[in-house]
Amino acid sequence: MSAISGIDSGLSQSLNQVEGKGNAMGKNDFLLLLVAQLENQDPMNPQDATEFTAQLAQFSSLEQLENVNKSLEGLGAMSSEMERMSALGLIGQNVVAQTGNFHFTGDPVQLGYRLNTQAEDVKMYVLNQTGSTVATISSQQTDPGQYFISWDGLGDSGMPLEAGNYSLAIRAVDKDDNLLQADSLIKGKVNVVDMSGATPKLETNAGIFALNKVEKAGGNL
Repeated sequence: MSAISGIDSGLSQSLNQVEGKGNAMGKNDFLLLLVAQLENQDPMNPQDATEFTAQLAQFSSLEQLENVNKSLEGLGAMSSEMERMSALGLIGQNVVAQTGNFHFTGDPVQLGYRLNTQAEDVKMYVLNQTGSTVATISSQQTDPGQYFISWDGLGDSGMPLEAGNYSLAIRAVDKDDNLLQADSLIKGKVNVVDMSGATPKLETNAGIFALNKVEKAGGNL
């Protein structure tokens, strides 16, 4: 019975070493238990070799998964760093953001839209913070594509609007007056890049845009 007691003692010691690390079990813990099981198996009732083979296969799979996780973590960190470097490279560049929200400083703002299908009529509406239409702009560009106009800040009353936050809404219809998909676009020049958040933000003369909202960038946009 002393041999059996030694077996139980060896396994218990290995289990205690694993449990002392908390609930998480890594590949080293798995290997520790497997080796302890091999060293302390009951000679009167040895483990089946098939079971050992299965356990070794589990260990190999566990190790491969851990290596994959480490590789993915490394790629994620590299992607984040590349994103930040890309954002810094946009300082001084013009960008196009797919968004309807913009900031009017008093200087002209480049407002635009994108059509995927032919339209019969397109109108651009500038809304204030309460959702009221303050400026209506009719566009003659109805073919599929992207178009921009320089809005000088004049409202429907013919008077200049105050500086502040506004939004752009597009209404495009076909010849049967059916509504068509039209995306609002804002163009601005990047002055500052805010790196404090998880996603870099671009501070432009037309507002602040998240980097993932930017579709195009270039000096002559």
